[in-house]
Amino acid sequence: MENNATASAQPAPAHAPPWALAAEHALGAGQWHGAWRTLLDAALPVPPSVQQQVLASLDAWDALPAQAPAAQRAALLHTALAAVRGAHHHTHSATLTAAGRQARRVQGSGLVKRFRKGAFTLGPVDVQVAPGHILGLVGENGNGKTTLLRLLAADLAPDAGQLDWGATARDPYALRSQLAYIPQRPHPWGGQLMDHLQFAARSHGVVGEANRCLVELVIARLSLRPFRGHQWKQLSSGYKMRFELARVLLTQPCVLLLDEPLANLDINAQQTLLSDLQSLARSPWRPMALVLSSQQLYEVEKVADAVLFLEHGQPRSVQERFAQMVGCAIEFETSWSEPALSAWLGQLPPHTHQVNGHTHIVSFQGDTSAADFLRAAVDAGLPLGYLRDITDSTRRLFVKD
Repeated sequence: MENNATASAQPAPAHAPPWALAAEHALGAGQWHGAWRTLLDAALPVPPSVQQQVLASLDAWDALPAQAPAAQRAALLHTALAAVRGAHHHTHSATLTAAGRQARRVQGSGLVKRFRKGAFTLGPVDVQVAPGHILGLVGENGNGKTTLLRLLAADLAPDAGQLDWGATARDPYALRSQLAYIPQRPHPWGGQLMDHLQFAARSHGVVGEANRCLVELVIARLSLRPFRGHQWKQLSSGYKMRFELARVLLTQPCVLLLDEPLANLDINAQQTLLSDLQSLARSPWRPMALVLSSQQLYEVEKVADAVLFLEHGQPRSVQERFAQMVGCAIEFETSWSEPALSAWLGQLPPHTHQVNGHTHIVSFQGDTSAADFLRAAVDAGLPLGYLRDITDSTRRLFVKD
């Protein structure tokens, strides 16, 4: 779904819902992927008969030649959009938003988990994530991110503190059916991928034609249609994560917990997945409380409503840590040799220098700005393969001054 043409969009009525206006805007700009994404989200809660119409338009779309006119593509989208809008208009709003009213928060107060073997203790930690919000967990490996996720997923019991998901915990199975936890390395799937997805939906009460339509819509929403006939071993790490995400979405969770979902993804795949997660968490019909851990700090910052920084199992205030920092911090890569770079850095104002593989981080202690550093680098002819100002990024929390 390339964004390489501008389509002639039919103007949406003034009373059109926000999702329809967004779809029309994307369609008018020829942003096919954005238009389909919005449309597919809106199609998830409508009756199967309407979902069939959307899937028929999607099948026709996939059959178009690469050079199909923009007007032809727009016409298919308009057909699907009209069907979904009609369903939303004629179906009582209470029916379509029922899942939203059932959305659960995830909240933990004074959570503690002790591991006597290894002498590691997580907490006490406080966590609160409302439906439609995203919490990013950051911290170096071994600092308790996975342990905290497993506590929130009811996979581990805390040694102290209270957990509250906004629902009774008297029935552990009923509770965990509303929680979805995806580990960094999901268990391999055997057999056909579609069988697993249909079973996931069926185990949560979706059967018959409704099952087929829901599965097809979810895999279309996550750009997985070309891989429907594949087996697990044929998928890359990124697509394995997306299929696992499709599986848990079919269970309609209220809380989604992801451990390092961006690992092993290239930058484009990371951006696509994060954009999908953000829109799924904030769905008007099925909002979720979403918690994700990652080492990709810049990317997490873009989508998270809040960030929790863990260090040695203890929560650290990001705001307080930033308030204690002075000067700016620059992350960069260069082809200069270590002696040549050290000699040049020695001419700059007072700073600390940290090396992580091919990446250098320079933290200045005075008023030197990123612009000052870049100007000095250009004057010295320093070849830069990568440069980022991390002064206000959580990436700086990992820099040892």
